[in-house]
Amino acid sequence: MNWIYQKDYQDMPDVELYITAFYFTVTTLVTVGYGDITAYSVEEKLLCIILMLIGVISFSFATGALASIITSHDSREAIIAEKIATLNEI
Repeated sequence: MNWIYQKDYQDMPDVELYITAFYFTVTTLVTVGYGDITAYSVEEKLLCIILMLIGVISFSFATGALASIITSHDSREAIIAEKIATLNEI
């Protein structure tokens, strides 16, 4: 018994079956979880896939930008500390 027979998807057209499989794959990889509310129609699944991918891309971009800000702040602090050390030596 695989997921196609357990969920009674054997009569589903191939395109819809692949979209369903891709939906569950994206849901798993994005770690959104399956939850209580799930998509049932092909249109809902496609919309959810698009929204999940946009969410992951946005979160990744925001995390990268925050890391860049923190890194540049740390390097500025190091430059200032080096200048203060040089001034103390003088």
